[in-house]
Amino acid sequence: MGSKGRFAAVNTKIRVLKSKLLTEKDYINLMKIDKVQDQVSYLKENTVYKEILEDIADLEDIQDVETKLKRYLIHEYEKIIPYFTGEYKRLFRNILLRFEIEDLKLYLRVLGRKENLSKIKKVTLLEEYYSSLDPRKLSKSKNLEEFIANLKGTIYYDVLKPYEKEEHRKILFYMEMNLDRLYFNLLNTQSLKLNKKDYLLFREILGENIDLLNIEWIYRGIKFYNLSPEELINYTLANGYEFSYERIKEMCYSKEDRIREIVLSTRYSFLFDTEKDVDLYMERRIERYLYYQFLNAFKKGKLDITLSIAYIHLLEYEIRDIISILEAKRYDLSFGETKEYLVRKVEGSDG
Repeated sequence: MGSKGRFAAVNTKIRVLKSKLLTEKDYINLMKIDKVQDQVSYLKENTVYKEILEDIADLEDIQDVETKLKRYLIHEYEKIIPYFTGEYKRLFRNILLRFEIEDLKLYLRVLGRKENLSKIKKVTLLEEYYSSLDPRKLSKSKNLEEFIANLKGTIYYDVLKPYEKEEHRKILFYMEMNLDRLYFNLLNTQSLKLNKKDYLLFREILGENIDLLNIEWIYRGIKFYNLSPEELINYTLANGYEFSYERIKEMCYSKEDRIREIVLSTRYSFLFDTEKDVDLYMERRIERYLYYQFLNAFKKGKLDITLSIAYIHLLEYEIRDIISILEAKRYDLSFGETKEYLVRKVEGSDG
């Protein structure tokens, strides 16, 4: 099947779904509301999130709201997958693994705090239909070694097994980094099975994401954590779009000023070409750059893989913004302060 036939139906579906995203007016209305519970009520009464939030018990429980909104994201994603077949369906199923990995990280963090795993089900994201994890089996794990043993038969077992006897606090971060590396490697491998046009488009999307994550990792690792070049290299991600391994290695062995110089010569110069606090807003700048890249895909409206990827990311960033707005209200930030933490640019004022 050619690209036009493959994407005509799904792109029509995606445009309908995108039309339900929040408007700038919704953002402004939410930020002007005085209390978190009233913000959640606004979402229930005026937006597409009303069904997923319908049975929420505590309107001030931001974690519960976040879990439900993320589950909504997955439900939206599930509406797209049936439009694909073969290697394309496998790719989109692999993209869903990110939520499974997020669940897995949650299990590991709860284990690290020596808390009971039995209640974790209410905050996990992926339904068992799509997940290779067995929550009943995992929730009975008494320690890290037993937890990893209960992952036998999944793609995560070999990734985590080397850490089973290590001190948990010391290695939690490294286990999470290796899970992320596994995820990106799986996507890259599967993308090679697409037709050439879609492979190149997907490679650019994925590669830019990898580039930006590597820049953030290297910059923060050097500036704040005094990590060695070898440690930085070990946990960078492969298959970036603009940065070769040699360029990544150079950055890992560089000082902070040299990293800035390298990045300023690339398409990612916006990370450092700013008068605002680079450290405070780096993650938001990365997300905002990707957000507007995906928004631009809808303006182009081509019959290729980009709209399917773009919609899910736009929805994800919207959900992040909603949680940022709720958290900002909890900490009594002003309208102007809240805007600074959002992925989407909002032009309105609090007047």
